Amino acid sequence: MDGGNPAQGTTKASTRTEPSLTIRLLGHMSAESARGGNVLPKGRKARALLALLCLCEGGRLPRGRIASLLWDRAGEAQSRNSLRQALHELTHALSSDVASIVEVDRESIALVLAKCRIDVRELVDAMDRGDHDMSTLRSDPADTLLEDMEGVSAAFDHWLAAERANLTRKLRVRLEQRLQSVLDGAPPAELLAASRQFLAFDPTHEPAIRSAMKALIAQGDRAQAVREYGRGRSALKRLLDITPSKETEALYEAVKRMPQSPRPGDAPLPDPLPSPPVVARRVDGVIRGYDGQPSIAVLPFEILPEDRPGEFLAEGLVDDLVEVISRMPNLFVISRLSSRLFRDRPESLKEIGETLGATYVLSGRLSTDRDRVRIVVELCDTNTGTAFWVAKFNEQTGDTFALQDKISDAVVRRLAPQLHSNELRRIRRKRPDTLQAYDHFLRAVDSMHNSSRAIYETSDGLFGAAIDLDPQYAAALAWRAYWHVLRVGQGWSPDPAADAKAAEAYVQQALEANFMEPMALAIEGHIAAYLHKDFELAFQRFERALSINPSAAPAWLWSAAAHAWQGNGPQAIDQISRAMALAPFDPLRYAYSGIAGMAYLADRQYDRAVQHGRQCMQENPSYTHAYRLLAIGAILSGRVAEARDAVRRLRKLEPGLTVERFRHRYPGSGSDHCDLYCEALARAGLPAR
Repeated sequence: MDGGNPAQGTTKASTRTEPSLTIRLLGHMSAESARGGNVLPKGRKARALLALLCLCEGGRLPRGRIASLLWDRAGEAQSRNSLRQALHELTHALSSDVASIVEVDRESIALVLAKCRIDVRELVDAMDRGDHDMSTLRSDPADTLLEDMEGVSAAFDHWLAAERANLTRKLRVRLEQRLQSVLDGAPPAELLAASRQFLAFDPTHEPAIRSAMKALIAQGDRAQAVREYGRGRSALKRLLDITPSKETEALYEAVKRMPQSPRPGDAPLPDPLPSPPVVARRVDGVIRGYDGQPSIAVLPFEILPEDRPGEFLAEGLVDDLVEVISRMPNLFVISRLSSRLFRDRPESLKEIGETLGATYVLSGRLSTDRDRVRIVVELCDTNTGTAFWVAKFNEQTGDTFALQDKISDAVVRRLAPQLHSNELRRIRRKRPDTLQAYDHFLRAVDSMHNSSRAIYETSDGLFGAAIDLDPQYAAALAWRAYWHVLRVGQGWSPDPAADAKAAEAYVQQALEANFMEPMALAIEGHIAAYLHKDFELAFQRFERALSINPSAAPAWLWSAAAHAWQGNGPQAIDQISRAMALAPFDPLRYAYSGIAGMAYLADRQYDRAVQHGRQCMQENPSYTHAYRLLAIGAILSGRVAEARDAVRRLRKLEPGLTVERFRHRYPGSGSDHCDLYCEALARAGLPAR
């Protein structure tokens, strides 16, 4: 064996030399000598070294490349020393049963592939020769490639992901080649088998759908061909939210016109032509979702197929992430069913973005090791094909649902600002004359919540620019109405009556553009309560908004405020709690904290009110409500110095505020607690008149 020609081992099965080493990389890694001994090294780095040698072309790798993959955070000297140790461990493990199977020189390390039987290589070779029984493949074997080797290093994990993608791609190409080879002249049964095998991997592949229909017609089963079309149509709708192509529809119409059994001389069925690709909506060359907003798809996490607890956690995490991300404002979330299409698909980020219409893709890997679970989450921009945020979690296993909640919450808390920042960076790179309506809208909302009054004032013009480009932009009209309400509430309005009138006009325009826009209905209710003290109309509008969308956080937010102004503390607390749970990442977060403080004031839980007042002040230092809330809560809880400091800072933001003006403007001026609040503000140092 040592001196033989490696090619001789692959000419004929009858003359093949028995390999010295059998290595399994699919599933849990193993290495077995010809005598049956386990020769897999114990160390993970040494095992990873063996895996690298097994999968590299030619079996030879430069030492520097190996060191960079396995010790990516170490210095050059340290990584080379670590490589020597791992190589010693590997050769020592193999030396007892397997002689001279690893070749080493000063620059590189090689595995003598002629002496090895490696399951992945045998699979690929069989697929290339066409003699592998493809019917045995019911799932993508790439999912199991080195399933117990993740986490060796970040660089190794990236290498492993690429190897899995390459293996999947080879399998897909082989399936496509097999289907193509039987399209012309193959018996119907063979054509049907090839078509359905492809559909088991990709139920939305329309050439395979049409081929299966044609095979069934050739077998005389018209009814089953119609059912095959129905299954394909359902898969396209469920997974991609699209209808069948005109080629598939034409074939279906031809089948419907046929008699129950085809007769000699019947017109031939249309040829199965390739389907046109899904074309994503683009704005200035960037993939966008509904109404030009950014969109995101959460892909199924990569998991160890045999690790059932891990699979359950991964599925639950994806469900939770889709649910929580869908609450983030101004972000279109691709349905989970559509994203599941790419569980076993090798498409690039750009291809996924094109197919799903996703600006961003959130993906992840999950692995378990005894009582630990490791999760790596990656956020990618499909337009550039690059990842711009990665998070890693290493948690103790236990209550699966509690762990699921903890990780999904942590992911989304970090995700929201990353998406927001990336969108703002993209917009700031654009020339002003290329900005779209959504771009102006996003900049307006961002400026509206800035702590600088001067920047706040620029929002009105930005909302105007968005509406000029899209006069029916209901969200922009609704937010512009809120800008006028907030201007009055801040005490920054030179003419409160004019701002109130403008707010009402814009909210009516928003409802004319879309009478089912929950934000517009919520704003209309807020205007009724805050500016006109018409609580009956306000609650009608809030209920209408929530009947359209029970998860409309702004409706819960301002309904809670209205209850607090009326002195209904428990109900206000219940509703603000719902609002905060629905929108933990809303740009109005400071308003949620402020209204939570009001709810606790109304319920006479003054310490909690102070806590929320402090938080609100930190979230938006220019929000005048935070200082009024803190001053009242601090006086009522005995924190006089803190209350006086809050009033001192309040008067810098709103110099003309007095107790009398507060009473006049306060929506709950007719409630019993108004006198209590006015007295607290006076004790904190706010002038009476």
